[in-house]
Amino acid sequence: MIFDPSFLIDLLRQEAQVARLWHPQRKAAGTTLFDQGAMATHGWILEGGLVKLSYVTADGQDWIKSFVADRGLFAGNTDISASEPNRFSAVCLEESVVVALPIDWLAQRIAGNPDIQSALVAFSLWLQQRKQEREEALLCLSAEQRYLAFLNEPSLLARRLRQNDIARYIGITAIALSRIRKRQLA
Repeated sequence: MIFDPSFLIDLLRQEAQVARLWHPQRKAAGTTLFDQGAMATHGWILEGGLVKLSYVTADGQDWIKSFVADRGLFAGNTDISASEPNRFSAVCLEESVVVALPIDWLAQRIAGNPDIQSALVAFSLWLQQRKQEREEALLCLSAEQRYLAFLNEPSLLARRLRQNDIARYIGITAIALSRIRKRQLA
């Protein structure tokens, strides 16, 4: 199932423009938007580019949660309108255009606008399904099957990502991915 976040983003844009909070910012590749563990202060809208969401373990390893490509909505915790510590970090992988909307303002808009509430429910259901599919793939598919499934996703992210990020996303080492790729070419 492919979900288009445009309706929700457009509703938030309209409200944010009225409140004079809609300020698109161009961020360079490598820019950290927020760090894991820091207090969440904003929900984020991606208007263009590519952002990596990842967990950092106690020993400093980066485990990729997901990617947000071209247009999307994300925050550092489960509830986009909750001011709590970020559970993961967000880094721009390409030059990106983002809008940061204050958490308190988002909470008010969500509580006061049934259209935003409805669109957020649809977004949450899509996200839940996507997480379930990812969990199932990590638990039930071989590394090679996960790689092939990733290559067949309609987002075409494989063309935009470094091999190391692809490997971490599908839960294997870069060396294992290299071996899988060699077998595919043979």
